[in-house]
Amino acid sequence: MQESHFRLLAVLLAWLTFTTLPACKGAQGEPGATAAHAEEEGLPAESVTRWTDKSELFMEYEPPVVGREGKFAAHMTSIATFKAVTEGTMKLIVKMADGTTLASTADKPSSPGIFRALIRPTKAGKCSMIVSVQGPQVTDEIDAGPCEVFTDDAAARAASGKDEAPGNAINFTKEQQWKTAFASVEVRERPMHASVQTNGETRAVAGREARLTASVPGRVTLATPAPVLGMPVRKGQILASIAPRLSGDRATLDAEVQTARAELEAAKTQLARAERLLKDQAGSERSVEEARTQVEIAQARMKAATGRLGQYSASAAGAGSAGQGAFQLRSPIDGTLVAAAVATGESVEEGKPMFTVIDLSSVWVEAKVFEPDIPRVEGARSAWFHVEGYDTPFVIDENNGKLVTVGRVVDPQSRTVPVLFEVTNPDGKLRIGQFVKLSIATGAQVPQLAVPAAAVIEDAGRFVAYVQVTGESFERRQLTLGARSQGWVGVLEGLSAGEHVVTGAAYEIKLTSTSGAIPKHGHVH
Repeated sequence: MQESHFRLLAVLLAWLTFTTLPACKGAQGEPGATAAHAEEEGLPAESVTRWTDKSELFMEYEPPVVGREGKFAAHMTSIATFKAVTEGTMKLIVKMADGTTLASTADKPSSPGIFRALIRPTKAGKCSMIVSVQGPQVTDEIDAGPCEVFTDDAAARAASGKDEAPGNAINFTKEQQWKTAFASVEVRERPMHASVQTNGETRAVAGREARLTASVPGRVTLATPAPVLGMPVRKGQILASIAPRLSGDRATLDAEVQTARAELEAAKTQLARAERLLKDQAGSERSVEEARTQVEIAQARMKAATGRLGQYSASAAGAGSAGQGAFQLRSPIDGTLVAAAVATGESVEEGKPMFTVIDLSSVWVEAKVFEPDIPRVEGARSAWFHVEGYDTPFVIDENNGKLVTVGRVVDPQSRTVPVLFEVTNPDGKLRIGQFVKLSIATGAQVPQLAVPAAAVIEDAGRFVAYVQVTGESFERRQLTLGARSQGWVGVLEGLSAGEHVVTGAAYEIKLTSTSGAIPKHGHVH
């Protein structure tokens, strides 16, 4: 037991020794000099971070010194993907105060995302830097800000350290960012709505759903082409036919035909006699009319009996059940076929559900609003909701929807009322029965600093965000939140306009902040 304790202590001491040694790695990860050695051998590295709508530049460089070749390492990130720029050329231009310029071009990245440049100044003074990149991933020109060329190393060291990162900074290198789902966004003011949060479900609009059932018992024959789930359906389109099931056997049906034929012959004979008597002025026109009516009735009975016998014969032979005498099921509305519960040849009973057609051009979103929030949603004009599987919220406003009704009866169990919104569904993304997280806008829009909801993390009961201070330096900020609107969260305290907050890979940055590891730099060495 004592030996195991000594062994554990030795491991802990070794780990502490390793994690507390300052280190420096190059772009490829090779070991470099310690921080103290770097002070002796070279100058403290400077850095600059700039964002545009196309790219992010994080450039590390040695302070420029007259007569000395300065090294610049520009880390280029595509804002479209937040991944390293791996193709193209980079040009660094250093412009002196008197208008003279120095330039260096990198034909390709020295490693994924990193372009290197060398500048040898000939005179000291204030300057400015411009970085341009051209390639299939990004084409951009970036103002990299002011700089200064120093007369010697001593002057450069004396001026260093003015822009050091704060002591609580979290280091997360560009190489780490490029390997994760890292993303960031600029903090800006947005029009924000206060809202009532609730859950809901999508439903078919009243009058735009048709459930077709079997009108008679019989055998089904599907239309050609056969109805397929998800297919568009026109009003009046035939979906299937039902051949009614006949009672009795063939002998009975034959007897019905013979009886109907005899009745027809008798009716015709009676009509001929009545017409002859009328011609001989021994009968009346009324008698002729009555005889004609009896002939028509007998003909109808004969036709029906013959039809039943023919249908029986066809069914017995397994032939067309969609012929004369079959009942046709037609869609009463335009829409989409969402349910089909029968197949050709299947026998059905009267009332059996067969098809469901729904007009999905618009859907209802029904939410349950708690009793205290009812006055706030009365007369609501807009809302937005999230559906699992979709990154962006669905918006309901005067352009695509409306508030249908706010319920008048409070559910005694849940103490809620139903609130119905109608929203157009032109691309068919919304499906009936989907659960949604709904926000109902209340009041007027108010300008407020806002960040995407993905940037806000709940940590130990507090809401926090990670701010990208420089290309590889981050800060954890505690937030005071405001309104939530359409996937955005208002921020009352904790952030300033123009800062960049992390919206992807925040969890990885959080793990880095708790690991206790010393940040590793040195891309310019």
